[in-house]
Amino acid sequence: MLWSTLTVLLSTIVPALASPVAPVARNVAPAAPLTKRWDHPVAAPKVFVISMFSPEDVWTQALDLNNNITLPGLSPLFPNVRCNAAGEICHFITGEGEINAAASVTALLSTDALDLRHTYFLIAGIAGVNPNFGTLGSAGLARYAVQVALAHELDAREMPQDWPTGYFLQGTKEPNVINGAEHYGTEVFELNTNLRERVHAYTEGLTLNDTVKAQAFRVKYPQDVAKAPPSVIYGDVATSDVYFAGELLCQAFANITKLWTNGTGEYVFTAQEDNATFEVFIRYHLAGLVDFARVILLRTGSDFDRAPPGMSAYDGFTADQGGFPPALQNLFVVGNPIVQGIINDWDEFEGGIAPQDGWLSTADVLHTLDAGGARQKRSLGRYAAAREALE
Repeated sequence: MLWSTLTVLLSTIVPALASPVAPVARNVAPAAPLTKRWDHPVAAPKVFVISMFSPEDVWTQALDLNNNITLPGLSPLFPNVRCNAAGEICHFITGEGEINAAASVTALLSTDALDLRHTYFLIAGIAGVNPNFGTLGSAGLARYAVQVALAHELDAREMPQDWPTGYFLQGTKEPNVINGAEHYGTEVFELNTNLRERVHAYTEGLTLNDTVKAQAFRVKYPQDVAKAPPSVIYGDVATSDVYFAGELLCQAFANITKLWTNGTGEYVFTAQEDNATFEVFIRYHLAGLVDFARVILLRTGSDFDRAPPGMSAYDGFTADQGGFPPALQNLFVVGNPIVQGIINDWDEFEGGIAPQDGWLSTADVLHTLDAGGARQKRSLGRYAAAREALE
């Protein structure tokens, strides 16, 4: 009886999963904001800074963000948005990891208390840094965020002997291939590079903070860029809830970054939240409540993501590298000129900075914002195979 019931359920569910998905209507305009919104908003900030945990809050005291707005759905640890008296600058903390980031940003973007339609968002947090492209204390402005750990994984002790890593994209059969990969929709996001270039101008000539301890650790690396003083650079972000370290994992995730960006991305920083944050922005952009083209991602290097030659991966991971204090300080050193620049040049920024050609199609892997194009749908091949097996 149990088996017959299960067979009936499978015969109903599996065909539905395996059936072709109806095509998405083209040229669909974003949904209009709810009419009840913003009759009396508490604030309509010009710049909103997002931190991930409390040490990254280098903003509240420095910018006199003393007006608290308590919103339902924010982290119980960080339940308030804090704004300056003019309501032009606001800040909040999401909590660490992808789930906390998604939950908190969803609560923020869904509130009636704030009008965020013309707000610029600066996501500003510390990160691991790849010694091939950056160093301790360096500040990077990103083009891509890639969810590198959203993949199949075999323990390295059980993977085929000729594999370089146990990570391979979902829907594929081996590492370092993308043909046939399934798309969940959060694997890669591309930001407005024209905006990135514009705000980078505010950081020119800055002297970034450093420590003697960071200087001493840098010289252990052979790469010139790793040994150099901290600076402002361009650098993509690898997102993973797993706080990974070591040459082998880093190489695997560097390859995954290249796969999802068609060879145009190189991960420079490692973090735990950004793809989750951006997926929420994509959805609320479609609702007309925010503008994803107004998002800036700033990460600063607090620790190298792999050990220097002659040091074990574990010893490199646990070493006091000296990068944590300057990474926190440089969030403000680099981020505040961007914040102030946008406010001071609001006549230029109010209408938005037009993104690069084709950005609506490449903002996410599903081409969600490209109302005039064919949106990518997740592959359901595995369910089709299951249906065939039942038949």
